[in-house]
Amino acid sequence: MRARHNAGPTRHSAHPNVCNAQDPREERTMDTETISHDAVVPELTDSRPQASPTTRILDFLRGYARNFLNSRVMDERRSLPPALVSDFAEVGLLGLQVPRKYGGQGLGHADMNRVFTQLGAIDANLAVFCAVHNTLGIPPVRLSATERVKDEVLPRLAGGQALITSAISEPGIGSHVRGMTTTASRNADGSFTIDGTKKWISLGGDARYVNVFARLRDENGRPGGITGFLVDSRTPGFEIGPEMLTLGLRAVPQYDLSFRNLRVPASALLGDEGAGLDIAKTAFMGGRVVLAAMTLGAAMRSLELAQRFAKGREIATGPMAENGRIREMLADAAAGVQAAESLISHIAAWQDAGEIVPDAWFFCAKILGCELGWSAIDKALQVLAARGFLDTNTVGQHFRDFRLFRIFEGSTEALTVYLGTMLVRNPEEFAKLVNQVQPTAQVLDLVDQVAQIGANRPDDAGARHIHAAVIGELVSWTLMTAVTSHVAHHSAMHAYTASWTEHQLRQRLRNAQLDLRRNLPSLTEFSEHVATYTDVIGDIDQRRWPAEEWRGDPLLR
Repeated sequence: MRARHNAGPTRHSAHPNVCNAQDPREERTMDTETISHDAVVPELTDSRPQASPTTRILDFLRGYARNFLNSRVMDERRSLPPALVSDFAEVGLLGLQVPRKYGGQGLGHADMNRVFTQLGAIDANLAVFCAVHNTLGIPPVRLSATERVKDEVLPRLAGGQALITSAISEPGIGSHVRGMTTTASRNADGSFTIDGTKKWISLGGDARYVNVFARLRDENGRPGGITGFLVDSRTPGFEIGPEMLTLGLRAVPQYDLSFRNLRVPASALLGDEGAGLDIAKTAFMGGRVVLAAMTLGAAMRSLELAQRFAKGREIATGPMAENGRIREMLADAAAGVQAAESLISHIAAWQDAGEIVPDAWFFCAKILGCELGWSAIDKALQVLAARGFLDTNTVGQHFRDFRLFRIFEGSTEALTVYLGTMLVRNPEEFAKLVNQVQPTAQVLDLVDQVAQIGANRPDDAGARHIHAAVIGELVSWTLMTAVTSHVAHHSAMHAYTASWTEHQLRQRLRNAQLDLRRNLPSLTEFSEHVATYTDVIGDIDQRRWPAEEWRGDPLLR
């Protein structure tokens, strides 16, 4: 594993409140040197219930954040603390859903979401580091590798001896997976040769293992569909390209990867030949909910700081926290967070019960969880005013880091268009989705309105894209409204959240009914308009970049 962790204070001993991750049932040893001679020593048969693996992990993370982390340093140095991988592995954070027989924690989805909400509240870099490894990297191996490969690889991953990621995106494709150009050719001896380039691969330069997805060709050149392979990054032909200098999330780098005549054995195959899309989809669907959980953690932390500030700040109208407009801003932001939290809780409950969860729920969680979470961060920054704009501020870093979550794993725009198109083509699926949460009669009336707008599909291709996006957004808000109405009785805030969510849906319905038939300028018309900007701002392309010489001196090679 290429270590790229050189920021922050080094931790010299295991956290005192954490049991060994390999055996979460192990008893803590007693420090007898600290016990007074007069103290009553409890019997070794203490029957107090032991903390669950999830509770221990959460306790560890909170203590680790207080005592060993410096997000500012990680951000500036673009790296994680040196001890972090071993520390996180010791408590079980690198094998959250790996079965216990392989040294993992075997967590359910609800518990895993709790962990990622906590990580998101602490630092986006830590959250993404763990998410890439746990949700994009491990599942294809856990669900699709051979038993021999699982026995060999999963203990290493859960124990922090190796990291793993997945490589799907390419320079010319993002969410359009079917446009993939990386190829894998089957050889006569059963091995495969992979050629191609991947882009925006999180941990791509640090992971020992990479799940590579490629278009398969048999030994006669016939296509065999997109197929997944578990690749050891030490294999000849595996080339690591440059690190992307991103706006935020700086301590978890994104890399280009290239494969040049890279040969892997038949045992590297993940699942059946041609089954790669299904394998990748399973990982990415789960990852979308986790992205929402992480964003909600950051939103909660940001609103917590904004409320603290508002309670201590005096403005012209008196205490800021008592100002009606500020109260409304914070309450609405919190309602959005709680609504998304209810949504992902429902999804996790279904998953843990072994139920099949339709894809639309995952898309809805990604779309609204990340949008509403980041909106709450933005509002918290606004409440903090000038302090929020300081780059040394926690909320400011959340603002930069979590902005990417509206793009990661499919941008909001791409997912709403896809979701809307899918449900316009299969309108009966929409009713099935809503009925999963036993909606109220009031919500069912809104469902009918959304269905009517969905049936009114325009003829123009460009207008159909807009229509699909509107329907995708309406469907997402409808599902969230159904979920929040189902739990409105839980508390006063739940009731406010249900009312707020329904209001958001009604507002979007009115906008859709009034404003869906706008005439867009043609591509030529818009291009000509943008070309006139040069008359106003001139040619200002900077030509002195890069300003530093990074190439090695030829005389020293």
